[in-house]
Amino acid sequence: MSTKQATNLFQDHRDELGFVNSAQVEEKTLLTERRNGKVVGAALANHCTRKPQTTLYELAVDKSHRRSGIATALVKRLYRNSPHDKLVAKCPVDLPANGFYEATGWDNINTESGKNRSLNVWEYTERSIDIMTTGRPDFTAYAKQHGWLTGCRLDAISANEQAGRSPEFIDMHWDDPDRDKMLKKCMQHEPSYAVAGDYDGDNKQAVNEFADQLSTYVDNVIIVPHEPGEVDDVPKEYIVGYSTPTKYAGTEAPIWEYTGRDVHILGGTMNKIKHIIDHLRNDIVSLDTNTMHRDATQFGEYWSISQPTRKKHASTNPVMKKTYENAVVNMTYALEQWGMI
Repeated sequence: MSTKQATNLFQDHRDELGFVNSAQVEEKTLLTERRNGKVVGAALANHCTRKPQTTLYELAVDKSHRRSGIATALVKRLYRNSPHDKLVAKCPVDLPANGFYEATGWDNINTESGKNRSLNVWEYTERSIDIMTTGRPDFTAYAKQHGWLTGCRLDAISANEQAGRSPEFIDMHWDDPDRDKMLKKCMQHEPSYAVAGDYDGDNKQAVNEFADQLSTYVDNVIIVPHEPGEVDDVPKEYIVGYSTPTKYAGTEAPIWEYTGRDVHILGGTMNKIKHIIDHLRNDIVSLDTNTMHRDATQFGEYWSISQPTRKKHASTNPVMKKTYENAVVNMTYALEQWGMI
């Protein structure tokens, strides 16, 4: 039944995919997505034996279910099931489907001549950014179960130490940096990420020199510019922090200045993070967000793709914790759908 429905789905898109018969579908690897028992998405591929790749031949989603993450989910399933570490697909250069490949993290590695028209050659390998959060250790421990790194701001590090946790990310208070303490704690914990500081106009050399000191103990050092043109002042060996603009603060530099650099997103709501991803997708290596911690503990809200949901009684710890957990699950799912993890 799945084979027949998938064949019909491919045939509904034959103007884009060409003719696909049931014999072809039966011979190759078929993955499907169902809704109410009906196949609404299908991918047809072959795990090559002579080449270290899985070739994606066909990918189709029913028109009534487009833009719901089905195609992305099929690609991820195919990648997970593949014995190889890359997927390859070819797409005629004049088809809108090229936009899907570009938007979901495929690399356009070549353009070649086909029988009737030129083809873009796309390659997909799973990339994953590091997500981290700060806040109460009992909350962030749950985020860690979902693959998030746990961290804290320097002035709250004692709570993590008392809970027996070594932070994987350490941030400084941007307006009151304590470099001596920061260096001491990075020597002690050797975190994966640490923020060396924010540029404030006249401290660039001092921040860059402090980054050099931290790099002995920290795998990834982040420097945060704020003004237009300052991205170029961040040494190439360090990550550029994109301070998400909010009503409180944030970068004033245009987002295109960050293109081509390794970027860490600092703060912001998920809607703003999605906006940054849309512009800097291939440059983002990590992000931290404490928004859901604030929303859970102060407002009893958790984020979801559809809309935030308010809980009436967020003043008690069990409700706050559940709200926080809902946010972690929803945000993790969204970042998976957006092709970031």
